[in-house]
Amino acid sequence: MRAAGTDARVDRLATIVAVVLCTMFLAVLARIVKLQVDPEPRLAAYAKDRVAVREVQGYRGELLDRRGRLLSTSRIGYRLFVDPEELDREKLDATIVRLASITGEPAETVGERIVRAVSLNDERRALIPKKVHQPRGVLPLLRSVLVGHGSGGEAEPREGDAAPMSGGPAVEEPAAPSGAAGPDDGLGGEGEPASPSASLIRYVAVGGVLDDDRATEARNLTMRGVHLERRLVREYPGGDPVASIVGKVGFENTGLMGVEKTLEAKLHGTNGQARYVRDATGNPLWIEHGQWTPASHGASQRLSIDLELQSIAQEELQRGLEHADAAGGLLLLVDPESGEILAMVDILRDLGALPEFPWIDAKPEPGAPKPPAYDPFARHRYRTLLPDPSREIHPALGRNRCVEDIYEPGSIFKPLVWSLVTESGLAKIDEVFDTEGGTWIIRHGRSARTIKDVTKRPQMTWSEVLINSSNIGMIKGASRLSFDELRTGVLGFGIGSRTGIGLPGESAGMITPPEKWSHWTQESVAHGNEVSVTVVQMARAYCAFARSGDLAGTIPTLHLMATGPDASERDGLIRVLPPDIATLTRHTIRHVAEAAERNMLALNPPESGWRYQMFGKSGTAEIPLGAPPEGKRRPPGSSGYFDGQYNSSFIAGAPLEKPRLLVVVVINDPGPEAIAARHHYGSWVAAPIARRVLERSLTYLGVDPDVPAAPADGATVQAAATR
Repeated sequence: MRAAGTDARVDRLATIVAVVLCTMFLAVLARIVKLQVDPEPRLAAYAKDRVAVREVQGYRGELLDRRGRLLSTSRIGYRLFVDPEELDREKLDATIVRLASITGEPAETVGERIVRAVSLNDERRALIPKKVHQPRGVLPLLRSVLVGHGSGGEAEPREGDAAPMSGGPAVEEPAAPSGAAGPDDGLGGEGEPASPSASLIRYVAVGGVLDDDRATEARNLTMRGVHLERRLVREYPGGDPVASIVGKVGFENTGLMGVEKTLEAKLHGTNGQARYVRDATGNPLWIEHGQWTPASHGASQRLSIDLELQSIAQEELQRGLEHADAAGGLLLLVDPESGEILAMVDILRDLGALPEFPWIDAKPEPGAPKPPAYDPFARHRYRTLLPDPSREIHPALGRNRCVEDIYEPGSIFKPLVWSLVTESGLAKIDEVFDTEGGTWIIRHGRSARTIKDVTKRPQMTWSEVLINSSNIGMIKGASRLSFDELRTGVLGFGIGSRTGIGLPGESAGMITPPEKWSHWTQESVAHGNEVSVTVVQMARAYCAFARSGDLAGTIPTLHLMATGPDASERDGLIRVLPPDIATLTRHTIRHVAEAAERNMLALNPPESGWRYQMFGKSGTAEIPLGAPPEGKRRPPGSSGYFDGQYNSSFIAGAPLEKPRLLVVVVINDPGPEAIAARHHYGSWVAAPIARRVLERSLTYLGVDPDVPAAPADGATVQAAATR
């Protein structure tokens, strides 16, 4: 009986132990599932996925000129960063000095960032609650696992758990996460210390991207806590001459300015991913099937810009600006057949501290002294161009004035009006106009305005009105058109509308609305006033005269992207004039170019003479004041212009019968000496630039000359000057 009873007790005890063990096993299993599927926040910091993810860099597409020369491209570069928690405190000064020598940064700048990060980490570490000692033994351990917490309070992440890194020699690490690679990352915004309750700082960037030699030197460092990271670097082999066209990318490798911004969707690459299984120390083991996503690289794009033509334009415009002592200048070179822009130049010259225009207070304070009287004939040289401080930071950050800034075109606008009047049949080219001896007073009601011509004659034919740029003759011809006919005709040339060239910030220009159009407006627009244009707008309008054959009289869509030889056929043709009127206008302004060429005899033309016949038109207009600053107004006696300060321009094309190039040159504010010598007109300061650019560019393009070669002694040049 005793044996049987003993066996029964053993069976019951075994059953109880088995049940208890099974219960504990199930509890542990449930807890493991809970920790795997939905860990508590305080434990999540300890969870370490065995599958790691590393980005595969997608490269940004390249920008090329029309002949395939690089304008901007991307490469992999390296930058130093430090983990303040790994740095050797005993050798901190030596580390800072060494890093400064490699990066080229001042040691004070490098030291300030690193020492501040170390100090902040010390402050933050002091705020981390100390761990409470956990009782040892099996039961407390089981209780901790089953219940989900220890007996002595919540566990805290261990010091240094964030972003563990290896020490020793500098090693290449993956790039810091987005937003973590800026110069102030981990140290608070705008250089202010971050909240002490934040996590420990484990990343401090040092300097910028290193060149190859410095990157090699950095790899050889044997300092704890110093690492290299890979960065995608955008480089610009095209240089400053094309910076305002190409633009610039930002930190995240996205376009900020210029074509880089316009073509962002096409150029931007998409990063891929590599998901791999790693061991406990973080080393990769293998990549499973389907865990590799390749990067998608951005597409490259050829621009219509030709670097050699850009260099020619830059050189000749700079030369012309210095000769005229001008404040700045613009130049645009276009293929009129395709509408491709081959060169675009914008130069500002530093003329020192020019005085500002003397605006006066709109509402002067009671008892304030009366401002000095304004004398429009004093001929002060005021600052006429808006400051562009961003351009001083980087050329790509400045305004591209060829598309953004507007100006009154002056007499280069006259061929548009002349062709509209001629097309209407309201004036014949041999019709004689009374040009009043060069001075004419117009009256409308009680108001009067005096109109003057530079070339003073009692009479001119309609063609001579354009050749001699007669304001009086143009006003009389334009008055034969109705207000709507003139305004609609001007709009047809694209004036008052953006060209859609593909650069951000393009201006639409300004033209008086119909409800405000008056006799004064009609007369002003006739000779290029009371209308404002951009350089690209004037280039597009003149393409109507520069295109030949059936395309004559049509305007193209201007392009900054390279197009094929049949681009003119792909564009929707916008006809503004019949072909015969457009061709007639081109041949008429050929005589304007001949007159300008006579002024160039003293400007060293080629010894063999010019090789191409040029047509063109000059323009000279006083610079409008524009809107006054807030709280200011124009002084009494001001005309609304910078009196005696001008924008002088010339638009030209060549060869004459089948133009291959069209160039627009605008000279901003020629200097006082040029004005005193009466050499500030477009035919003096802008035409020589246009002529040299056309001559050199057409030669570079291999265009056959259309002027017979002159003798070496220059006799042909002299003969042409006497015609």
